[in-house]
Amino acid sequence: MDSIAASEMRTEGDSPMAEIFLTNLPHDCSDRELREWVESRGIQVRSTRIILDLETGVAPAFGYVEIHNSELLKAGAASLNGRKMRTNTVMAKPVQIVPRDFNRAAVSP
Repeated sequence: MDSIAASEMRTEGDSPMAEIFLTNLPHDCSDRELREWVESRGIQVRSTRIILDLETGVAPAFGYVEIHNSELLKAGAASLNGRKMRTNTVMAKPVQIVPRDFNRAAVSP
């Protein structure tokens, strides 16, 4: 069974995507505010995603930041972890890329 290497899993162009998972964001935080907060700490941001509840449209206090340089993923997460965003102490972790075998046939129940 062949598995797909992590470096082949999530790529854009020739560089692997690197994301940081953030929790305890302010509930009314915007993508723009999140981007500016991360960039103010010297991290170049490719994109941000604040997760919204589908029914209420309110952010349940977590999101993702995609950064340009995958080599700085752990250092970037460490530099954001435990920092204040307004009155909230934000927790940050690098996203783990889990290789999956997409060529394997589905098993029927």
